[in-house]
Amino acid sequence: MTPVRLLLWAALVLALAACGAAAPPTPVPPPTLDPLAEGRRMHLIWCSGCHAVEAGAPAGLGPNLAGVATLAAANPDGLSAEAWLRREILDPNAVTTEGYPPGLMPLIYGQSLSAEQLDALVAFLLTLE
Repeated sequence: MTPVRLLLWAALVLALAACGAAAPPTPVPPPTLDPLAEGRRMHLIWCSGCHAVEAGAPAGLGPNLAGVATLAAANPDGLSAEAWLRREILDPNAVTTEGYPPGLMPLIYGQSLSAEQLDALVAFLLTLE
């Protein structure tokens, strides 16, 4: 092997060794989301097509949710407002609003929303007094 070739091989081996010796990247933690902002976002994505949240806005396919926190707090089932809202999202046929038939609201939210997204949505709904 010629000296030039030997030098090129040595340089290649050193370069490859340096590539494998790099420290692993430091994991970047996921951003911390504001639960209310995330809940509003979840409402916009999943709920706003059927449910308005502004007082006086016309009802859509589903009832207007303005005041839903007050309704949840006064629920006749003895649940906390948070538990009642969670149940209404996950099992929308448990209690139906007059004028809205059972089966109208999809039953997909337990599978479609992560636990964090559901918590955020409930937190947002609790602000709608």
